[in-house]
Amino acid sequence: MSSNLKLVAYRDTSGSSLGSFELQLNTTKITVTRSTDNTKEDTDSDGNPVTKDAATFQPAKYTIKFTLDDSGAIEHLKLPGNNISESMQILEKYTIIPDNESHQNPYVYLQWGKTFESTYFGQVSALKYDYTFFDLDGNPLRVEVTMSITEVDSSFDSNLRNFNSPDIKLPIFFISFSDLTIISDNTFIFSIYNYQT
Repeated sequence: MSSNLKLVAYRDTSGSSLGSFELQLNTTKITVTRSTDNTKEDTDSDGNPVTKDAATFQPAKYTIKFTLDDSGAIEHLKLPGNNISESMQILEKYTIIPDNESHQNPYVYLQWGKTFESTYFGQVSALKYDYTFFDLDGNPLRVEVTMSITEVDSSFDSNLRNFNSPDIKLPIFFISFSDLTIISDNTFIFSIYNYQT
């Protein structure tokens, strides 16, 4: 297994990998934020306290900072791309550029020892990078990256992962009132048809 942190991108959480991005230099800091909704109290329409049946999913948020360097100072460590610009294009492709079918940015899974062993898939919610060193022609030689990843709910996602929105074609149903049969004042029988688009 690689000793460097690797980000693996997926179209959805059940599909095949789109590719991976391996850090040139490992991060020295990972910030994990977990919140809870235990302090919140729901109320009904009359303002009366309501007991929750189950806790709301509170995703973990991971913030990772790392550096990519093409100045020659660490030339023995390979960049993900041929240069800084290409490396950042690869990172954007695997993190924030929406998929043509699902119209959402890729799911990502982090691999690095046991650090992310108990985590589920996430999606990048923010990607910030600062170019801090350039050559004489203005080409970036060093970039400092800050990336925030928000975990997705595995149970919620499993119900939705197979639908591609918004241009997915779902069956359309309509009711034919011409076939309406009155049984009594409060009972009716009618026909439902499935219209294929």
